[in-house]
Amino acid sequence: MSELNFDLALTQQFLGDLARNNSLDWMHAHQTEYKLARKQFEDLARAVNEQLAMNNPRRLDIDIARRISRLNRDTRFSNDKSPYNPVFRIHLSPWGPQPIPCDLFLALTPDTLIVGGGLFASQFAEATALVRQAIVDHADAFSALIQAPEFAVCLPIKGESLKRVPKPFPADHPLADYLKMKSWYLECFAQGNLTPSELVDQITGLAESMRPFNEFLNRALASFTMPQR
Repeated sequence: MSELNFDLALTQQFLGDLARNNSLDWMHAHQTEYKLARKQFEDLARAVNEQLAMNNPRRLDIDIARRISRLNRDTRFSNDKSPYNPVFRIHLSPWGPQPIPCDLFLALTPDTLIVGGGLFASQFAEATALVRQAIVDHADAFSALIQAPEFAVCLPIKGESLKRVPKPFPADHPLADYLKMKSWYLECFAQGNLTPSELVDQITGLAESMRPFNEFLNRALASFTMPQR
């Protein structure tokens, strides 16, 4: 891998400025800064992906530039009419940009870099039912996974949760708290004051810690098909 020289501080400065000046006119007047800021995040994502590709060459097929989510917000059903969400995001999955199958997720905000994994989408009832069934059917394996020392850096598992375990799952199950959940995801926050190479190493280390969790979810979701738009 060539020497890394991206500057996320530059990108976060731009995102902070956008958050304070969230308008079409401001963005139109700052396209040069936007493109430069986006390039820094793109370079980070590409460096992380190339390092992960050493163990999974399929990742090299990911078009990093096209995979980064747009900043534009859908304001049709929101009281907040701000046109932009000041966050750069990417799902580094060799299977595509959709949230299923699960893989590594990066999100850069004005204040932090989030390294995530797991299932973020709670709106797919079939998917949540499949994961709950897998937790019941493979309770010992799931318990061993989340109690593994190397997984501690990823905890806690986050996600939307119901007040009660939904039927037909057992309300008194030892893993009832996880059966109540509608999504199961992980969020770690990258450390500051790292060199680009150190940051990439940290992210890929977190990705490796998250990998067994993603694999458990993806086995559970093997029969799930994303709805067609």
